[in-house]
Amino acid sequence: MLKNIGHVWREVKAAGSVKAKLVILLFRLSTIYQSSNALLKIISIPFVVLNKVINEWLFCVEIPHRTQIGFGLKIYHPHCIVVNSDVIIGANCTLRQGVTIGSVINREGHTTKSPVLGNQVELGANAILLGDITLGDNVKVGAGTVVTKSLAAGKVVVGYGVRELN
Repeated sequence: MLKNIGHVWREVKAAGSVKAKLVILLFRLSTIYQSSNALLKIISIPFVVLNKVINEWLFCVEIPHRTQIGFGLKIYHPHCIVVNSDVIIGANCTLRQGVTIGSVINREGHTTKSPVLGNQVELGANAILLGDITLGDNVKVGAGTVVTKSLAAGKVVVGYGVRELN
């Protein structure tokens, strides 16, 4: 627990704007609700509510408390960001404004699994990641890019339909 406090402190301290600091702090505090410790679960309820009210309703940043995100998260221009609660994001990843990461409903009406992002993945403004896909470590997704297929580590992609640059 104390180790996590240090990670969160460094993460919040490294966030650029006050808004980004608040978004990350409220998200991290709300994740305490996932604890198996009943006392911590009770103590964290106000943070779950604040994450919902301030981050989602006020800032339009929807990152549910159940979402698994490694430490070192960076958010630039935190506005209009939507992350499904089943998404898994690795350590030291970067999100920018307008990013959407989530599942899709397939032709049979079933919801797919959500994306899994490796470590040090960077998403440009308005990038969209959809479906049962995996992005390897150090992947960079350009602004406005729609990704619906898995990408190997180190790939850089831009544009609609994903055009690989390397």
